[in-house]
Amino acid sequence: MRGFYVDERDSTWERDDARYRIYVFKGAGNTATTFDLLEATIEEALESALELSNGDEHLWSLALVENDSRGLRGLIWLSGMDYNDPPSSAREWQRRRQMQDRYLLDKNRRGMPTVLPNGLRVIRLSPEWVSGWPLWEDFSDVYRLTGDDLALTPELSQALYDWNESWLTRHTDDPIPRGWREQGEHLFLRLQAELDGAAEVRPEFLS
Repeated sequence: MRGFYVDERDSTWERDDARYRIYVFKGAGNTATTFDLLEATIEEALESALELSNGDEHLWSLALVENDSRGLRGLIWLSGMDYNDPPSSAREWQRRRQMQDRYLLDKNRRGMPTVLPNGLRVIRLSPEWVSGWPLWEDFSDVYRLTGDDLALTPELSQALYDWNESWLTRHTDDPIPRGWREQGEHLFLRLQAELDGAAEVRPEFLS
């Protein structure tokens, strides 16, 4: 996120006819249902998304519907994204996280298993300023995990531990060690492969 002061006089037009589109994803296959809102405020759009998802019982996202200079319709994502599109950037992983976290929080509140609609757990890959493994599972009894907790191979478990330790060799204001991010991307792929069918891995170190 970035923010900066601007001169409010730099705008030359304004509108109040926003068109919102709500996506609700249901079932293990994430079948999408879409619903457009006209003459609504952003608050009303968010309330409608919560209602259509039955209080976060289903994954949902919200977009602003716009036409470009060619007259072609498109979407500006306001909350979440198309859940069936694999994330390809740090921002898209953040939007996927936003959708998953509110869904899993609702499951936790209901006393239900905190897994995704397809039955997979969500494991976050992110370094921390303490020694150990960079593995986390929100809304679970064991928040920080070890390689043994996930039954990882000894080689991958040690590599993840060492990767987090290399993070600890720097001070908070120091630059990231050379090659550390690339190593993390490689470990992410290895971890996702070993947990295939059991969990989805989120590479939160990319944000």
